Parts: sequence; structure tokens; C-alpha cells
Amino acid sequence: MVSQAVAHDEEILTDVCIIGAGPAGITIALEIANRGVRVCLLEAGGRDVERRFQRQSRGESDGYPIYRLDGSRLRAFGGTVRHPRIWDLGWAARPLDPIDFEPREDLPEFGWPVDREDLDPYYQRAEDVCRIHPFDVATAIWSKQASADALSLENGELESTIFQFATTAFHDAWDVLSTFSNVRVLLETRAAEIKVDFTGRRVDSIVAVRGSRERVVIRPRLVILAAGGIENARLLLAANDGRGLGNEHDLVGRYFAERLSFHAGHVVLSNKTSLDHLDRFHRPEGAEIAGALRVTEKVQQERHLRNVVFFLVPRPVAATSNAVRSLTTLRKAIARRPFISDVGWHMRNVLAGARDFADFAMSRADSPQILALRAQGEQAPNRESRVTLGSRRDDLGMPVARVTWRMTQEDYRSIEASARVLDTVLRSRGFGYIEWTAHLGSTTLIEANNHHLGTTRMHADPTQGVVDPDCRVHSVENLFVAGSSVFPTYGASNPTLTIVALALRLADKVPHVLQKSLSVRRVMLAKPKKLGPQLS
Repeated sequence: MVSQAVAHDEEILTDVCIIGAGPAGITIALEIANRGVRVCLLEAGGRDVERRFQRQSRGESDGYPIYRLDGSRLRAFGGTVRHPRIWDLGWAARPLDPIDFEPREDLPEFGWPVDREDLDPYYQRAEDVCRIHPFDVATAIWSKQASADALSLENGELESTIFQFATTAFHDAWDVLSTFSNVRVLLETRAAEIKVDFTGRRVDSIVAVRGSRERVVIRPRLVILAAGGIENARLLLAANDGRGLGNEHDLVGRYFAERLSFHAGHVVLSNKTSLDHLDRFHRPEGAEIAGALRVTEKVQQERHLRNVVFFLVPRPVAATSNAVRSLTTLRKAIARRPFISDVGWHMRNVLAGARDFADFAMSRADSPQILALRAQGEQAPNRESRVTLGSRRDDLGMPVARVTWRMTQEDYRSIEASARVLDTVLRSRGFGYIEWTAHLGSTTLIEANNHHLGTTRMHADPTQGVVDPDCRVHSVENLFVAGSSVFPTYGASNPTLTIVALALRLADKVPHVLQKSLSVRRVMLAKPKKLGPQLS
């Protein structure tokens, strides 16, 4: 049942309240509704993306420049995969690599409390949910299309990998959810307060508010936060009348991470090599599968490298000029806060580059092309990179989110070291070499991919993580978290496929958790009450 309206001060009793109707929340709702669980799904936005709802995502940011918070996440049924750019092109799907789950003695705080093998069955189910090929099938399709030269780059230090591009629109689930009598979807409804019972260890109620100020109280047996990597942290920090939940060890909001994505340089091809030899390591227009290159896991371990993938993208030669690159940087910087600090350097390049702009404007399909090198890497977990509550408040009186994104020189150096592996392989094959043009830590803009990760990290030890391996908040018996905020390390893959896999895994646990809590309650009610001393 879909609810467009609610009565003022209505009280809703339900088994599970899910906050956030993006890929995670919708996946869980569908799975557990099919098993007869009563579900109340809250979404702050509406059926469609509207500016009035986006204003609710405004926030503050310092540290490294990051996309404005009201432009990098969407409030609408279906979530951020409905962003216009993703909507047009599809969203990138790839599982995390086995090394992403492994503890690394050389890299503190790396690793998950679960293995890749634990997620493999859920990745297979996620492929069906997302309507993409099984990855072994997709890899075989891509390999048939790749040239022998491209495949010859695999040599024990370097390997190819693939991304699929899914067009699954999770908002299509609207019609399916509408058929369930045990599901209630509340649109344009924001969770304003998370209240706990007298023990402080169970969520008692969610106080939600609709746009026109109708107040709704949801009393669930179990709560799942599925509102994204920034909002999950904000809700926990502001919960319990501002005292917070799950933050006994000052971990909520910490370890915020983004994808380190940027233009790193280009490949200078040898005389014997053409673009056609190496042109499968990117996404051709309209293709469902894109190739990429990565350093093997053995080399990553031996050389203490973080994970990264590289794309070789055909671009006009004029795109390599300082003027064109600086103009691109300034254009991308407009949507970031705080604004970049090296504006003067980029402006001087732009003003000096009239000839370069003319060449770039005249570029045609038959113009000389190069292979631009794009990197998409991970940063190490960084405790000082975090989401906190900002100084401003939204229209409900809740503090807005404040994002402080930080990375380290070691993050940059790791990507450069991986690029040198690629450079060595290209030279050994006689294909050419990499001209590295990035100035990481200074004038090169790390673009990020709107992947908000790590703010409620998963760990078996409550002093090192917010949620346990089952995604339950350590200190709250009936509060769970879904989405990329639970990632303890991040890998080089786009997160949505893993988000869906984790959502399926959590959905499998929900009926058992509900049954267990019901059994405990029955036992407690069946115990005879102790009587005090009798007066004679």
C-alpha cells in the first residue's frame, strides 16, 4: 500500500521501518515484504526528482573540495541512481575484489570482518536484481571483442577487468510495492527523531515529518537506516535527542571516503601501435561493458599498494593541453565546496591557451587522437576524514551535515606507483609509454564519483566499528544500517552492486532477528514475577 497522505500525529505499528528508498532500502523492502514482514518505508523525496526536496540535502563542507551536498545525492524514490547523468548513461556495476576484504599488515585498518566468499552468493543474486550479466559471462563477451594486443598486456603484474553498466531503475519497484498489503510507503516524509526506550539499547520510535508538517510516529520492532553514506551518519549523530546513537567510541561519521578519480595523463603510442590496439579499456558509447586495467593483487600486496583501475579513453590531442585541462578543472570546481585554492594558476593557463582552444573546438572524429589515462582508485581509511553535524540547521531544526574530506600523500603515491607498473608493461610490449601530467596534492582536481563511503564502518570490535558483521549497530539491539556507509575499506569498484548484495544479505537476516526477538519477549512474559516480602 502506497500512502500519499497521513493523518496528523498518526501512529504506525510495523515490524520494520526502513529509512531511505534508494537501492538498499527498496531491495530490502521487496525481499522482506515477500516473506510476510510488515514494512514501513520512508522516503524524504517524492516519486520524481524535485528541487524543493533537493534543498533538504544542503550542508557544509571543508577539507578537500567536494561536490555540493545537495547536488551529489538525490532525494527521490529510487535514490541517487536517478541522477540525470546516471539516468542517461547507466550506473557502473562491479563487485569488490577479494583483496578489498583482506586485512593488510602493511596497511592499518584495511579489511572487512567478512570474506569475499561470504558475499559471492549475494553478488550472484544482485546481478539478477540489477539485470546485468553474470560477471564470468560479461568477461567472456568483452574478451571476444578485445584485440590480441589488448589482452597481451596481462603479464602477472597487470590484468584486465570489466565494469558493466546497468540501467535498472529502482523506482520501478513502486508498482510492485503497491501490490503488498503489508507494505506502507510514505513519500515526502523525513525522519526527524530516532528515540530509544528506557534501556537506551532499543529504538522505541521514529518521529517523522511530512513537508506540510504532519507528524507521524512509527513504532517498529526493527529499524534499518538506508539513507546514504552522509545521511546515515547525520541521523545517528542527531538521534536520541541530540545525544547520538552508536557513537560510544566516537566513530560515527569518521572514515568518510570518496573515490579518487582524475585525469592522470595519457599514453604516448609507439609508431607500430594504433588506437585500435588498445581501445577496449574504456566504455564505447552505448556499450553495456567497459574494460579497464589494474595491478594484480599479488603485486598490490608485495608493493603495499591500494586498489586502483585505469581507463584508456580516446580523446583529441588538444585535450592534453594545459589550457583545456585547466578550463575543465574550473568548470568542475564550480559545483564544489570549498572552492579550489589554485584558481590563479588555472586562469593563467586558460588565458594563454587561445590556440589550444581553437584546436580543441575544431577536433573531429578523424582528428588525431590520444589515449587519456583516467584513474579510479581508493583512499586508505582515514579517521580524520569525517561527517559531523554542521553549525546551520535545516527547516526541521536538525543540524545539517558537515563533510570534511581528507586524503593523504600516500594515497596519491600509491596510484602513481600503480601507473608505473602499467607504464613498464606498455614499454615492454613496445606499445608506448605513459606521460604522467597529474600534480596530485596541488593543481590536479580529484574529481570523486559521489560515492559516500565508510561513515558507519563495519567491524567485529565495537571499539573499531559502528556496526557488527551483520550490519547491526553494536550498542542498539534493533538498529541496522544498509548501504556504502558500512564499508570499512573501499576498493576501486563503484559501490552500488555491493550495496545491493549487502542489502540482500541483511534482508535474509531480518526474519530471523524478528523471530528471535519475539521468542525472547515470550520468555520474558512467561517468567513469574518475583513477589516482595509478605506482611503477616
